[in-house]
Amino acid sequence: MNFALRAAVVLMALTVSSFAAITMTSPANGASTISPVHVMAQANPNGAAPIAQIQVYLDGQIAYQAASNTVDTYINAAAGPHTIVVKAWDSAGGQMTQQATVNGTGTGIFVGTPGPGATVNGATQVTASAASAASITAMQVYDNGTSIYQTQGGSINTSVNLAPGGHYLVINAWDASGAVYTFPLNLSAPAQTITQDTAPATVASQVQIPSNATTIANIDQLPNWESCSACAGIGGNGPQDPYSMTQGVANPAMDGASATFWLGGTVPFGDALWWNQLTPNPNASHFVYDLYFWVSNPAVAQGLEFDVNQSVGGMKYIFGTECDSRTNGGWRIWDTAHAGWVSTSATCTVQPNAWNHLTWQFERVGNQTHFISVTLNGTQQTIDKYFNAENVNAQEINVAFQLDGDEHQDALQAWLDKVTLYYW
Repeated sequence: MNFALRAAVVLMALTVSSFAAITMTSPANGASTISPVHVMAQANPNGAAPIAQIQVYLDGQIAYQAASNTVDTYINAAAGPHTIVVKAWDSAGGQMTQQATVNGTGTGIFVGTPGPGATVNGATQVTASAASAASITAMQVYDNGTSIYQTQGGSINTSVNLAPGGHYLVINAWDASGAVYTFPLNLSAPAQTITQDTAPATVASQVQIPSNATTIANIDQLPNWESCSACAGIGGNGPQDPYSMTQGVANPAMDGASATFWLGGTVPFGDALWWNQLTPNPNASHFVYDLYFWVSNPAVAQGLEFDVNQSVGGMKYIFGTECDSRTNGGWRIWDTAHAGWVSTSATCTVQPNAWNHLTWQFERVGNQTHFISVTLNGTQQTIDKYFNAENVNAQEINVAFQLDGDEHQDALQAWLDKVTLYYW
């Protein structure tokens, strides 16, 4: 009986291990580690749905993410105990988790920028420090095997130029005892450097942009995007589902560098909102929001939202728009004063797996928002609706994009490119 019981326990343990959703091969649980700690894991689908996203968290803070089913990266590990968690989501919204605890020795290399898996543009700031029981004598940076920077001492703060393409950036440090520490980083640079002065998208011919208009181009590649999940729901307290944004995506892309937005999870009708605060201009009253977007499967989106917001003179003007791509239900626009969506007669037919060109025209008139027209893939439709603004004490101009999940919370992914705002 004892032998049979032990055999059953062993068989059960093997069965559980064999069907573990995430296999983490590094670090070993309970290991003592220098910095960086090497994280290696693979997410295995439980069913037919493929893995869509994988993330690494260090002590509750995200340290790495990728649209992949595997992770092989290095992350900082300061002195003391740490919990490393690997999470993954499949395309049907299923979530899986694996974790390990490690103890950092306080020695090694600690990188500030760039982060693991980062997308960079041309001149890239590299900041790092090294620590050891013996004094650090030198540090060096290698790009694809070639030394591009070196310094005496235990810190680096320099700018290096990275050409378009993939980069295996390695930071090395040596101490007085001869010990060598290494921090490798896999980075990517888009096919071209995107700046705010790059030529914007070609606006639909029906839209007239005056010569004195301010143009902010390629907003999809600007820094300082902000985001949230729960705040995008009803009353700012919606479901919390996983989401991510990745810039500098080469394919699909109109200009070599698009931004991709992903929403997953399991809680129905989850949302994710991203926005970029631009320089406020209280004199601006006319706006043209022009961009290209690509959606793999528009039918699983409860809605695709494209917004411009302005706060000026004690009032907030929300130019909120929502495309019902799921049922071809057309465009809805936001009634700020009554905090609700209003249907329009304008249709919104999204081409799947293709670039869709969208242009919205807005203006503020007195204390009202005026939705003038929408142009999608060359077809212009008049809206001509006015709504009252709301009171607020702020100064801002921002653009926003939101993904709304359906009742099944099917994984949803979209790409934006050549995102441009004109105002005057």
